[in-house]
Amino acid sequence: MARVCEMCGKGPIVVNSVIRRGKARAAGGVGRKVTGVSKTRQLPNLQRVTIRKDGASVRLRICTKCMKNALAA
Repeated sequence: MARVCEMCGKGPIVVNSVIRRGKARAAGGVGRKVTGVSKTRQLPNLQRVTIRKDGASVRLRICTKCMKNALAA
């Protein structure tokens, strides 16, 4: 599958993009109003990494969190 970490299985998530207008009450306005909500996708930060496994080099697409944990171990 595309856009999925091959180590942990992390994939894209769906979030709401909220558009607001107006001035906040704390700043002396009448308050912020929501004028639009649309769904967007947030993709994981995947990188191509070459790993030596049993004498053979294997290319994987893994997220940066897995890269960080692999280097720390």
